[in-house]
Amino acid sequence: MSIKTSIKEHFTSKQFRGHFENGSLKNHWGYFFQNKPENNILKELKLDSDLDFRRFSWEDLDECAELFKNVFSAGPWYDEWVSLDQSRNYLGELVENPVFEGFVVREDSEIVAVCLGHRRSWWMGKEFFVDEFFVENVRQGNGIGTKMMDFVTNSLAANGYNRLILLTNKEIPAESFYLKNGFYNNYQRTVMVKKLQ
Repeated sequence: MSIKTSIKEHFTSKQFRGHFENGSLKNHWGYFFQNKPENNILKELKLDSDLDFRRFSWEDLDECAELFKNVFSAGPWYDEWVSLDQSRNYLGELVENPVFEGFVVREDSEIVAVCLGHRRSWWMGKEFFVDEFFVENVRQGNGIGTKMMDFVTNSLAANGYNRLILLTNKEIPAESFYLKNGFYNNYQRTVMVKKLQ
């Protein structure tokens, strides 16, 4: 059945009226993407039905760029993302990577958490390197980040990944968050930086 036929059938059915119960729309992910591994992961994790977990799409870029700017311009980072164009260009470069993969979480039709990264083929198997992981400022500490990490981890595992890698600053809440979610510090490696100007 084509997507056009599916949509027409869905919105003309008697069940469509049930979408407006309690003043909210149901998530259409499961209806249109029934054979995707992410749909089974959502069922297994029993994630909050008010949250819409899905893969990143290009239409999400502007909203993600604004959220990114707001999150990282505030504490504890205080980065100087002075314009939306600056953050949009940065995220756009990540998304244009041919091995890019990303995930978003929506709540009340707004993106509230984002994970953007890229895959790597490594001698130990397929890895996912997290370039950016962020949650809306006012929702941090409420469990959305952990639910997002669970969704990302299980989606990647279902697609044959065997490691998840990221960099974060030491001694800030983000480090505690990642440690709580099963990451560990690799003391055999160090991050090295050279300033060019």
